[in-house]
Amino acid sequence: MDCDGVSVTTADHLDGGGSDFGKAYIRFFKEDFVGKTDSLLEWCCGPGFIGFSLLGRRLCKTLTLIDINREAVDVCSKTIQGNGLACRASAHRSDCFDDVPAEARWDIIVGNPPHVNTRTPGSTDFQRRKPPVIYLDTDWAIHRRFYNQVQGHLRPGGSVVLQEKYRFADPMIFQSMAEDAGLAVVGAVQCSEPYEEYYFMWTRLPL
Repeated sequence: MDCDGVSVTTADHLDGGGSDFGKAYIRFFKEDFVGKTDSLLEWCCGPGFIGFSLLGRRLCKTLTLIDINREAVDVCSKTIQGNGLACRASAHRSDCFDDVPAEARWDIIVGNPPHVNTRTPGSTDFQRRKPPVIYLDTDWAIHRRFYNQVQGHLRPGGSVVLQEKYRFADPMIFQSMAEDAGLAVVGAVQCSEPYEEYYFMWTRLPL
């Protein structure tokens, strides 16, 4: 699959939506808020559609991809090798930041994490369509671990921009997690059309 000049190796069961609503990141970076950045990490990357698109459009200079799923990391590595991106991109397996070097820091961290809590109405719809690792975050435990760890992997003034869905989570849920972790909340920004049912939870490490 072509992602802005990068030929991305993929598999349907690894795609949590990055090939579809993940495209809203392009406008968010290019037209609205963030602009170009030096170093970018895609968390819960799957095949890396979001990160590779931003790299392909030169909206980041370097890209790191992490996922708990070894198969997803292997697919990203094939994309990196196949496109000659070894000097600009790397992929690693990690459960949140557990296996990320303590000194690693990024300017911006993006991600399309699992959107669905088992307590959310309608969550059973997904159980028939996707493997749980793609969509399920029971009691928001994955999000909570992420926000508790992420501050140590941001450069001063660095941003976290996670894509979430209004149907499954009120922005206030993640706002409180971020504030408890010492991050400043910039806001919940509705994604551009045709992805208005999603929003970007934008937080920042204070300078």
